[in-house]
Amino acid sequence: MDNALFDRITVEATARHLSRRTLARTSAGCAFVAFAASGLGQVATAQDADATPVTGGAPSWAEVDQRFADAAPENAMLAAELVDGDCQDVHALNADAVLPVGSSFKLWILGGLALEIQAGHLDWEQPVEIEDRYRSVPGGDLRYALAGTTYTLRYLAERMMQKSDNTATDHVLHLVGRENVEAAMAAMGHHDPALNIPLISTRDLAMMKFAMTTEDLDAYYAASVEERRRILTEEVAAIPYEALADLDQTVPLEIDRVEWYATRKDLCHTMAWLHAKAAEPGMMPVSEVIALGTQLRFDGEVWPYVGFKGGSELGVLSGTWLMQRADGRYFVYSVGFKNPDGEIDTPSAIAAMEAGRDRLALAP
Repeated sequence: MDNALFDRITVEATARHLSRRTLARTSAGCAFVAFAASGLGQVATAQDADATPVTGGAPSWAEVDQRFADAAPENAMLAAELVDGDCQDVHALNADAVLPVGSSFKLWILGGLALEIQAGHLDWEQPVEIEDRYRSVPGGDLRYALAGTTYTLRYLAERMMQKSDNTATDHVLHLVGRENVEAAMAAMGHHDPALNIPLISTRDLAMMKFAMTTEDLDAYYAASVEERRRILTEEVAAIPYEALADLDQTVPLEIDRVEWYATRKDLCHTMAWLHAKAAEPGMMPVSEVIALGTQLRFDGEVWPYVGFKGGSELGVLSGTWLMQRADGRYFVYSVGFKNPDGEIDTPSAIAAMEAGRDRLALAP
């Protein structure tokens, strides 16, 4: 999601919701963005030259930690090597801290998709029609596709990962099944899946943040899991797009409860699971779709393979990379930032991420 938010939806706020939104000074900007929309610039592929120093110049891990602390009041980082399919820490900073991760949750959808394909219930090349009920906002061009337009399931997965297309995401999520994705999240190593159950869709998140009152949300989170599932399928799904308001967001909104949550270790386990899954018969697309965009620049001679998924919203920034180094070893690099009171210092965050990337390139 980006800060240009809901760019084709301009409606007036109703009196029922105006006081809450005015207090938050929020816009109808959905809660997470494709990483590039956070100010990280154009997607850079692993073939970009002179992006990662090979010798000298890399800061120490202590200096890397300080750069993370400078970027946001809450921060976390994990650099780990994959050894026998598990994450072996190279360096960790608050790696057990639970933080919102934005669109990074789409990695769990990809995992659920892989399992459903292996079970013979779905196929990478099967056609999928765009349905209005799964049309989401604001990120991604597929929200403008006509109902009935057909794409392959693999193409929707590619758009979900490379462009963080939310309409593609919600179609894949509902095709795989919400509860199947929840089960996949657990299988992929999340330490506490209950943090994300029921797993909300991107459309759910938009409606919950910007078309529900604080009282509505209080009641939702006080309810049982079964009741929350009913609310999502019967009430939230029925909220029309016209309920969204186009107001100016200046502070984070509900990032401590309307989001998706994980630790850096959770995301390392997730990437390790996907890496192993991609090696199984028929699963090569898993490694291919996460390698379509890397956001940070990587020297292809140092890192011949880089997979990535990130996410952000106002006050939240998250990114996780699966990287093969030229010596054949695989690493996961996961970063997270949270500022409950305002924007992430994006230039400082980028500098911190680059510093960790450069140090990891030199890890013995």
